[in-house]
Amino acid sequence: MNYVFVDFENVHRIDPSVFGAQGVCFTLLLGAHQTKLDVALVEKLMEYAASVQLVRLTSSGKNALDFSLAYYVGRAAVTDPSGCFHIVSRDKGFEPFIEHLRSRNFQAHRHTDFTTLTFSEAARPDSVACDELLTRVLGDLRKNAASRPKRKKTLMSHLLALCGKAATEADVVKLVEGLLQGGHITIGDRDVVTYRDSSSLSSDGLGGPV
Repeated sequence: MNYVFVDFENVHRIDPSVFGAQGVCFTLLLGAHQTKLDVALVEKLMEYAASVQLVRLTSSGKNALDFSLAYYVGRAAVTDPSGCFHIVSRDKGFEPFIEHLRSRNFQAHRHTDFTTLTFSEAARPDSVACDELLTRVLGDLRKNAASRPKRKKTLMSHLLALCGKAATEADVVKLVEGLLQGGHITIGDRDVVTYRDSSSLSSDGLGGPV
């Protein structure tokens, strides 16, 4: 899995075309005083809500966003040690952090903009395993219709618990992407999850609504 962390205080030009890339999770970090986003960018964020996380700091301070970004990178590295971690920022202060990650055998890179951003094929999850997990998830959601999670965050927590200790956050993101692409769910304002109900699944368990 590839993880991209964008220092939006430092890099203001985002390439929306990179959203939706297979096996990629994005975290966009905004400073406390950044209150406006381009409409086209917001539309892309909503379109790929399963694989994009928007983090806006509520207070400002020297290097506040840098420390927060490092926290999210560290959290992703713990859950998916084999992942590839990309920081998009012109701030050279991230270089010691990058070197530290590499000294611990993590794949880590800093990019000054999106033009040098490339993704590792080796970091992508196995599609067969993802399909098997998706089939299992659809069965659980159909069986427990009355207690389905109502928001994206609780849905991801539910899926992580359902898939067992071997699953990572990357696996869960892929599952949510599969549910979205298959038309089983939609994610709207405030990350509210809406489920499409059906009395039965298609023969392969993937082609129809929940």
